[in-house]
Amino acid sequence: MLSRFIAQAAPAAMRFEKQTQPQDHPMISVSDALQAILGRASPLEAITVPLTAALGRVLRAEARADADSPPFDASAMDGFALRRADLDGILRVVGTSAAGAGFDRVLGPGECVRIFTGAPVPAGADGVVKQEDALREGDTVRVVHRDRTDHIRRRGENRRAGEVIVPAGTWLGPPELAALASAGVHQPRVSRRPRCVHLVTGNELVGPDQTPVGAQIRDSNSTLVSALLAQHGAEQAGHAHARDDLAGARTAVEALPAHDVLLISGGASVGDHDFARPVLDALGYELHFQQVNLRPGKPLVFASRGAQLAVALPGNPVSHWVVFQLFLVPLLEFLQSGRASNRQRLTGRLAADSRWPASGHRHTYWPCRAAVVNGVHELTPLRLASSGDSSGLVGANAILPIPLNLLHPAQTVEFIPCP
Repeated sequence: MLSRFIAQAAPAAMRFEKQTQPQDHPMISVSDALQAILGRASPLEAITVPLTAALGRVLRAEARADADSPPFDASAMDGFALRRADLDGILRVVGTSAAGAGFDRVLGPGECVRIFTGAPVPAGADGVVKQEDALREGDTVRVVHRDRTDHIRRRGENRRAGEVIVPAGTWLGPPELAALASAGVHQPRVSRRPRCVHLVTGNELVGPDQTPVGAQIRDSNSTLVSALLAQHGAEQAGHAHARDDLAGARTAVEALPAHDVLLISGGASVGDHDFARPVLDALGYELHFQQVNLRPGKPLVFASRGAQLAVALPGNPVSHWVVFQLFLVPLLEFLQSGRASNRQRLTGRLAADSRWPASGHRHTYWPCRAAVVNGVHELTPLRLASSGDSSGLVGANAILPIPLNLLHPAQTVEFIPCP
């Protein structure tokens, strides 16, 4: 079954990219390509934003607690605050302590205070009895069940004033934002979002809202790139569509807003209508590599012009998705955090009925769907007719680097999660 799938997939695999190779830029490995990209990237500057705008950003200045938490001894239960020495007696209720309105005098012998969760424990009290463990009759209370817990949250038990609560370099999710809010950090210092612009190329492209005629096709790459940028914390500062014309493409790029990263969809190969390299050269970019030992995604161009970086992606959507996951996700993370991506490979197994293509002479990174089955990640290949099969990407959430030897159903493998 596996060999039959390989035979069927081979013609499609040959359609993934053109085989022509520019002689002045040899094909490099995936790891060397990533190193070249990150080696020319510099972390972005820090800015101050409102707390409501900090989600998904990287904190650049550590946040410290401005006060003890809790700021006072607080009740952990609804019940009665008392002196534990008085547990065996009949206690007189002399007041109430509620959140935001504590009892304002020292508790005396034989006295107790009705108290609610989070309220300050009155001075003189050393314990709280849960309300279900006490019997109240009018203004008196008798404890009917006792335990060894005082049910008091002690001042500073969560954190002490001056302690680091969120370290610098932390990606800010909802829990981290809550911690900043509790410490009064309402204007955190965070990394600026990478500003990216996107040029999509092709005479044949029309918008998703249009009906193609003749040789036209709908542009799916622009939607894919826009969504991926947003998913990984980048700002899409501009977008343009250029026909397969060098002068027009250059004009379109020059009209785009200021940016850190230029992404070009299509035109990365060496055909008569592929002009990514010429336009980057005309704009003063230095080309660092033009092809990678990768399937899909071989005709990948990377260039830089000072601090600005440019990546020309192969025009097919499957190549777009794979290349973005392998190179642009680490780049966007590095620009914001200053650290190389720590996306560790996970271990899983191939689905029992899975069929995979052979790697061939290039290193193959195959989109797949990973799901947890009986506590183990199980990987199912996506049936891709070619790298132009955008609908075949539906459900993709992982990449499998296929080894040179054949894979077998239920085999244990390492894969790259792509959330």
